[in-house]
Amino acid sequence: MILVDNLRKSFFALSFLILFTSCSNKIQLNNLNGYTFGTYYDIKFFSESKNFDESDLDSIFQEFNSSLSTYISSSVISKINSNDEYFVDDLFIDVYNKSKAIYELTEGYFDPTIGLLLEYYGFGPPNNFDFKKYSFSEILSSVGFDKTRLSSDTIIKDNKLTKLDFNAIAKGYAVDIIASAMDKKNIDNYLIDIGGEIRSKGSNINKNEFWKVAINNPDLNSEDKYYKILNLNNLSIATSGNYRNYKIDSITKKKYVHVINPITGKSEQGNILSVSVLSKSCFKADAYATAMMLGDIEYAIDLTNRVGEIESFIIYVDSNNDISDYSSDGFMKNIINP
Repeated sequence: MILVDNLRKSFFALSFLILFTSCSNKIQLNNLNGYTFGTYYDIKFFSESKNFDESDLDSIFQEFNSSLSTYISSSVISKINSNDEYFVDDLFIDVYNKSKAIYELTEGYFDPTIGLLLEYYGFGPPNNFDFKKYSFSEILSSVGFDKTRLSSDTIIKDNKLTKLDFNAIAKGYAVDIIASAMDKKNIDNYLIDIGGEIRSKGSNINKNEFWKVAINNPDLNSEDKYYKILNLNNLSIATSGNYRNYKIDSITKKKYVHVINPITGKSEQGNILSVSVLSKSCFKADAYATAMMLGDIEYAIDLTNRVGEIESFIIYVDSNNDISDYSSDGFMKNIINP
């Protein structure tokens, strides 16, 4: 009888242990959110334990800011822009080389040397640059990625006025770095969003479906907040648009949009209202979405076809002044509400 009781107790203890272990190892949804790079971040991921946390993010964000932030005077890029130093770090070199390849493929529409132009239109960091001393043509002459080059661990600028700004690729690149860090920790289901630059892996386990994202409606008078909703299956998406981010001159009342044409130097709203790009890498989606905003619809379609590793969805104003859209075949496959 004592032996039977002991066996029962042992069985109960073992059952409790198995139950406790299975509950403690249950995959749970984790959420990290806050602000960085002048915008929000929102990261969702499933794991048995919170093996990726704020400290992991902080180290990544700190590395980015110390290298690429134009708003931090001690950063690598700020020292280069002020002609104080020309030494670069590994992060800067990688972003520079990736940007150069996209600069060439976009025929100069994606150009990180528009820093001075951004300041001219009031979109850059606060500065003491006296624009009255220079003509617009002199300011525009500072633009041109082919006027810069890397030499070992230093950068050479042919024009001292040239200022670099990697904001059109940095957020997407940061998303990729975070994704890589999660992959190394065997996190297989996540959605990383920094200011609308998004990368996904796996699925939303709680809902047993792919991660879902939405494209905002550029028609601010419409009752529909979202223009399209799509599944994001192991892909990245970035959206660029001028309909929200703009400035109006207090004197002339002229509207200036934040996507600057590096070829003409102009800050003007074209017929394209919004561009969303899908790619495996978020930095590519980020950069190509910016470039497509600067051309017309024909350029955007041609660029999508030429690059080959991206898909695009473009909302534009047609010849009848109506809002219309274009979707590449690969993009269309992901749309839930075509």
